[in-house]
Amino acid sequence: MYGCTVETSIRVSHYMPDVVVSSFNDQYIHPWRDVGGAVSKIGEKVGTAEISQPLDASGNTGEANQSTAEPTTNKSADAIGNPVVLANNVSTNLVVPGVSELMSFPSTLPQIMAEWAQAPASLISNVPDAVAGWMRNPSSLMSTVSGAGNLVGGMMPDIGSMGPTASSTGNQSNFQGQIEQFRTMLEGATSAAGSSGGGGSNEFLCPSSADAFGVYFQSDADSYFWRSIIPLELLYVGSWLPGYKEVSKSGGLTTWGSIYPRSGELVQQHPVKASAVFAKRVSTIILNPAQPHIYTRLKGKSPNSYIWFAQVADPKFSMVYPTASGCTTFGDNDSVSLTSYGDGRTTATNGHVWNLWTRYECCKRKTEIYLFAVP
Repeated sequence: MYGCTVETSIRVSHYMPDVVVSSFNDQYIHPWRDVGGAVSKIGEKVGTAEISQPLDASGNTGEANQSTAEPTTNKSADAIGNPVVLANNVSTNLVVPGVSELMSFPSTLPQIMAEWAQAPASLISNVPDAVAGWMRNPSSLMSTVSGAGNLVGGMMPDIGSMGPTASSTGNQSNFQGQIEQFRTMLEGATSAAGSSGGGGSNEFLCPSSADAFGVYFQSDADSYFWRSIIPLELLYVGSWLPGYKEVSKSGGLTTWGSIYPRSGELVQQHPVKASAVFAKRVSTIILNPAQPHIYTRLKGKSPNSYIWFAQVADPKFSMVYPTASGCTTFGDNDSVSLTSYGDGRTTATNGHVWNLWTRYECCKRKTEIYLFAVP
């Protein structure tokens, strides 16, 4: 009557392969043939309706005189929830790209202008008048965003079919074996951590915030922005300042490519490095709020049965296709190496698939009252 008891659980931190990010030339040669190909088919239909003409396939282009022009790579891309998160997930929803984050984009203009205030003053002279007009007149920016949002909103019946299509196509595929293999791996890690068996593997694992087969981004459905038809990406300093926000481990010395503008066009001769840059661009879209794209944000679900210290944090990538690899951070400086990153990992169709891993830290809730964590 006058005492109390304290229930404890283990605080754990680990990564989960939340999202599969693919880059490809067109729907017919999508590297994730069944799920990604089916979703891309719908995206192509939506994109065609957006720009009122058939979408051209992506690929590599370059002027005949290579001494005066670098080859430009153009790619489509998508981000789809990894089915292996079913091994330890709380719920699954049919996620599809939407316009809600786009409609919030004008609210980020003060942050964008603060970046411009730190940039060289001469840089603003390079910005086209139309883009500068958005900076000077936020109401004009809001009108542009609202117009695009309304147009895409009219296509939501088609976009909305991406989720059921991905889920049904994925469930028809042989993913159960991979899910069970992943679950076995997680249970093995649990045993190695010294689980007493009271809480099972869930005691030592945080559920992913991703939804299996959820479509978080599909570049053809985002044609207005991925193809720079409405160039909102040009509002960012990173789209104009070389060496700023590059995919690089060595600062401005070497780079695989710029994160901005986050479009489907990139100057990069190596197809694997190009794919890595596109994967990075897609990740910065889906992991952040209020970006100028058609997408759904990957964010923490915060189920009440857990206490959370980190969710969807510290992203890393690993290659899935054509060659499986461990997690890595893009941007190696291999300019003086005999081999380049990605050598031996090219494909005939220049299609590549990556896992986007993010970090979770949590403990299982044992009672309604949370006291503290040690450490």
